[in-house]
Amino acid sequence: MRLTAFSDIALRVLLLTAAVPDGEKLTTRAIAEGVGAPYHHVTKTVGRLSGLGLLASSRGRTGGVSITAAGLDATVGSLLRELESGSAMVECESAGGDCPLDHGCRLRRALADAREAFYGALDDVRVRDLGSERQVGPVLVSIGLRPPDPPDGRATVGSAPIP
Repeated sequence: MRLTAFSDIALRVLLLTAAVPDGEKLTTRAIAEGVGAPYHHVTKTVGRLSGLGLLASSRGRTGGVSITAAGLDATVGSLLRELESGSAMVECESAGGDCPLDHGCRLRRALADAREAFYGALDDVRVRDLGSERQVGPVLVSIGLRPPDPPDGRATVGSAPIP
């Protein structure tokens, strides 16, 4: 199964914002740079995720985007069900789909079951558990933020702790 580009960007945005230190906000431009996606796609994605209550965004000089508690607790399975709900796996599922074998087709049901099994496998994966300092730290630095301190509270440079 292939995810839409929109879902891919949404997952990247959530991973990045989940790694930002508490109290910090990112601009949509910084997010676009950090996730390697076009600015306009990111603004649309941030708007949708904000509408779902997964991100909080505010305008103005002190504005920006941050992840919400609901965003941190969201499961990848539930998120993809929501974001991928309008995309068809095969042509017959689309609104204008045309297949001469459509009448009594069992393939559509089998594909729907397979899609649900795919989402179900991701129902235990929470956004808060996905990112790591090693993965996201360099991206945060590249967009001008300091990565969050490791859980033991000791600051690091690269992978070496600072005494």
